[in-house]
Amino acid sequence: MAEGALFNVAEGIIGQLGKLALKELGLLWGVKEELQKLVDTVSTIKAVILDAEEQQAQNHTIKNWLGRLKDAFFEADDLLDDFSTEVLRQEVMTRNKKAKEVRIFFSKSNQLAYGLKMGHKIKAIRERLEAIAADRKFHLEERPRETQVSNRVRETHHFVRAEDVIGREVDKKVIIDRLMDPKIEENVSVLPIVGIGGLGKTTLAQFVFNAEEIKNHFEKKLWVCVSDDFDVKVIVEKILEYAKGKKPEKLEMSTLINLLHKEIDGKRYILVLDDVWNDDAEKWDRLKGSLLGGARGSKILVTTREEKVAKISKTIEPHFLRGLNEEESWSLFKQKAFEKGQEPKNLRIKEIGMEIVRKCKGIPLAIKTIGSLLCFKNSEYEWMSFMNRDFSKLDQKENDILPTLKLSYDHLPSHLKQCFAFCSLFPKDYQIEKEIMIKLWMAQGFIKQSGQNQCLEDVGHEYFMELLWRSFFQKDTGSIFKIHDLMHDLAISVAGLESITFGINEEKMDEKTHHMSFGLNLGLSTQIPILLLKANRMRTFLLPCQKQYSSQIVWNQLTCDAFVSNFKFLRLLDLHQTGIKNVPYSIGKLKHLRYLDLSYNEDIKMLPSSITMLQNLETLNLFYCRGLIELPKNISKLVNLRHLNIDWCSSLTHMPRGFGQLTNLRSLAQYVLSTNSRRGGELKELHGLNQLRDNLRIKNLRQKKGAELEYKAANLKEKQYLRDLALEWIKGEVDVGSNEVSVEALEPHQNLRSLELNGYTGVKYPSWLSLLKNLVRLMLDSMKNSQDVLPLHQFPSLKTLWLFDAPSLDYVSLASESFKLPPLEFLTIGSCPNLKGWWKRRNDSLEEDEDDADNYGEISTITAKNHSQPSFSHLSHLNISDCPTLSSMPLFPYLEELNLQNSNLRPLERTISMGMISTASQENPTLAESTSYAPSSSSTLAASFTPLSNLKSLGIGMIEGSDNHFLQHLTALEELSLYNYNGDETELEWQWLRKLQYLKLSDHPKLASLPVALQQATSLRSLEISNCPSLTTLPEWIREIISLQLLRISDCPNLISLPALTSLNTLGIRSCPNLISLPALTSLKTLGIRSCPILVESCKNQDWVARIENLEGDLAPLKEEDPERSRGFTTIFGRYSGSTSQYLSDEDHHLVIRR
Repeated sequence: MAEGALFNVAEGIIGQLGKLALKELGLLWGVKEELQKLVDTVSTIKAVILDAEEQQAQNHTIKNWLGRLKDAFFEADDLLDDFSTEVLRQEVMTRNKKAKEVRIFFSKSNQLAYGLKMGHKIKAIRERLEAIAADRKFHLEERPRETQVSNRVRETHHFVRAEDVIGREVDKKVIIDRLMDPKIEENVSVLPIVGIGGLGKTTLAQFVFNAEEIKNHFEKKLWVCVSDDFDVKVIVEKILEYAKGKKPEKLEMSTLINLLHKEIDGKRYILVLDDVWNDDAEKWDRLKGSLLGGARGSKILVTTREEKVAKISKTIEPHFLRGLNEEESWSLFKQKAFEKGQEPKNLRIKEIGMEIVRKCKGIPLAIKTIGSLLCFKNSEYEWMSFMNRDFSKLDQKENDILPTLKLSYDHLPSHLKQCFAFCSLFPKDYQIEKEIMIKLWMAQGFIKQSGQNQCLEDVGHEYFMELLWRSFFQKDTGSIFKIHDLMHDLAISVAGLESITFGINEEKMDEKTHHMSFGLNLGLSTQIPILLLKANRMRTFLLPCQKQYSSQIVWNQLTCDAFVSNFKFLRLLDLHQTGIKNVPYSIGKLKHLRYLDLSYNEDIKMLPSSITMLQNLETLNLFYCRGLIELPKNISKLVNLRHLNIDWCSSLTHMPRGFGQLTNLRSLAQYVLSTNSRRGGELKELHGLNQLRDNLRIKNLRQKKGAELEYKAANLKEKQYLRDLALEWIKGEVDVGSNEVSVEALEPHQNLRSLELNGYTGVKYPSWLSLLKNLVRLMLDSMKNSQDVLPLHQFPSLKTLWLFDAPSLDYVSLASESFKLPPLEFLTIGSCPNLKGWWKRRNDSLEEDEDDADNYGEISTITAKNHSQPSFSHLSHLNISDCPTLSSMPLFPYLEELNLQNSNLRPLERTISMGMISTASQENPTLAESTSYAPSSSSTLAASFTPLSNLKSLGIGMIEGSDNHFLQHLTALEELSLYNYNGDETELEWQWLRKLQYLKLSDHPKLASLPVALQQATSLRSLEISNCPSLTTLPEWIREIISLQLLRISDCPNLISLPALTSLNTLGIRSCPNLISLPALTSLKTLGIRSCPILVESCKNQDWVARIENLEGDLAPLKEEDPERSRGFTTIFGRYSGSTSQYLSDEDHHLVIRR
């Protein structure tokens, strides 16, 4: 256990012994007296533990005594867990009084034998503890209770996210000036920031990285935390992950480099390499070589503690970071130590505080952690005591702040010490998900309820936020957190030998090791490492470094059984993404198990029935087990199960009967109804599961008469903690009347924030929809008969609306004089062929002209051309597909991304024609709401705003109503995709697109040459052309666009020649059979050709082709086994699809993927 956490373990043992059920069984088994004696013994020892833990650093005898006590406590805890498990087993078995195994279990002889066995064990551990207590030859003060911290942390959590950067404005300006220095001639130069640990190098780099000047100066911003392991391939993967927002697949290094070049070549980029330790010049040169394709002025910002690292990497002189001055240090300290950052009224406390700040030597991390610690001390006496007793003893060297951080750890409550030390099992810079970490802590018993009605997860949240406030964690993004590398060093130090990372310090593993993680990918390991067998009382087996697409372990049945038999005390078992196909039956022997992660094992089809013997199991993670067909029939025996993740288990056919007995469930990703009524649990199984939280998807709802009784039994209205509900009906069944009646019985609680209706066949929406005032996201899919209008005025917080496949729908919403548009940010409308417009008049007449403001009353408006028009004031992403009759809708002047496919161009033209938007008036609240978004996060409002001046990305295909003049208004456009475009491309006003960087032209049968006006697009970097059968060549003037770096051409059968494009570094050609040769393109770094046999043969004879770094497709060198070859070729060409999803925003892609 963690250093200083023994007190909490003692409390846990006493808590176990105090359980009523345990007392009753103790009486039945004749061990009640022994149990009470054990309570007395542990209570006596517990009273002196706090003093012993404080003294152990100065007294080796006390430290050894605590070590012996710790071992005994662990064994006592395991023994009592055995006992409690038998109690649980009794409760489960007595549900069925007729069961034969119950009669056997409770036979007199069986009870007597078990009682004798347990009595001997309890007596032995008690006597061992008494002997240790009697062996204490030193005085210890009794402190039966740990000092409680105040609840002030709960009031100040908001400071964590908005923490100011103090004292770094000068450093920031100096670094920004050097990064933007026009005199530097290199394409890519390197600026190191050097300073000791905890000085704020990363914070300063973030400060610079997020500066508006940097955002405007660089075209691409990238961030990678390197840490200890300087693996060039891993770093390239991390760069790509940051650039694309998702992890790249398992690819060869050459393919990764190609993808990297696509992202950065020809672009002025800034890359931050944070926390670099590598001083191997050869490794650095290998990485830098792959980054040199950036445009002139590209910069790499390196943060490091080592001057040697700076010397081998720099092309610009390093910036040496110093500590904060006294005034800055005090300002930071006040922010953490005093409520609302206000200076204390007690002058003596201020004096003590300033003295402490001076001893922190200007190191921000030390100041913050000590300040956070003192935040919970209110009196002058407490401050003085800390200063004289604790802080004065610090032996802190100039560049070592670990003693200061250790002091902050020493003052943590015992329960938080365990939680923090457990984090040593994760590698440095690991992205910690709060909800997962809480479940891991729960599995170890670290989280204790202080009240009977408290939810463990809520208590865990309080623990986590307290550690965050005290700076033991750092906020990253969303629900992701990290640990500063110095804090990670501290975690390893205080965890001691009980927590080992295999691959880093496994040589220290022994029988006292209780927590183990693999600091590397398991790979193709077929055997249990021999060293692992020493840790036979191991409680944790964790795989934090198991990579996606990694080689997978191949453990046979014997190996699996050996693992289970050797580690029978496991409480946490992580086997995610290991490629196992059959979970061993012997897993049922792990009776202490609380947490089992089998996620991402796609070949698991069934779970063994023995898994239901794990009565202590709290979390079962089966996420993305896509082959899983069914859950065990007796899953109801898992009486402690709180979290069952079966999201993305797409083959799951039904839920087992008796599922409703799992009344402790807190999360259940989906509930699958059987399409065969004779098997599986019905919807009524959900009736009592009212503690469900987060998201729930109910699949295979039936459209049949009488369904309302079954649906009502689900009791969704009482599930107040649900935030996201998806209701999915079986496709193909049509019973409109019954469906409208039965859906009323599925009314959810009004706390719901996200709702999806998928496959609902009613004409009208359920009446309860308008009651969901807190909705943030609404998804309506496959609404075949829907003709109703949405009560959008009832959703004041709605940010995302998805309306798809509603062929009978004429209008979206009802016009009224008393409401505004919801504050939508993402809007997707697709496959609504009869949709005419947004508003339906209340008198049911068709809307005549939406340019007439009188039709709308006081709807959210913007002033334009001296009249008001309805407008989305926050909409940033709009996707409309297969809605050819949709000619009128609210305007969308602040859009950033627009995709129109097989739809009318009129809404776009109306938005363009609205003219300049006045932002001068602040008296009209509607106007203020509309214009506040216009400057795109800028707090200063301009005098006027041009509609669509924020539009960066546009996709258009099969558009009706185009006059070919819309491009002249889209001067900020950076990405343009034209596919199946019905207009004349040559008449489009390309000359206005001076900022255009990416252009895709697909499925243009009449396109014989590129439009002449396109030569005005002087920022063009990427050009992709596909399926243009009339195209014969590219014009010579394209050579003048020197920014062009990437060209892809496919399915152009009449293409016969290409000009010599000297700026290109990537060229891909596919299915262009009449292109028989290429000019010498000596700047190329990547060339891929497929299905052009004559061209391939021609290129094989060209010397300049042989010198190209990466040859892909039919030019790639043949290998005996090269699974990456075709995949690599795909990275050259990408995947073209005519589907709408190709052009959806990230938000909408997420919605598609979920289904």
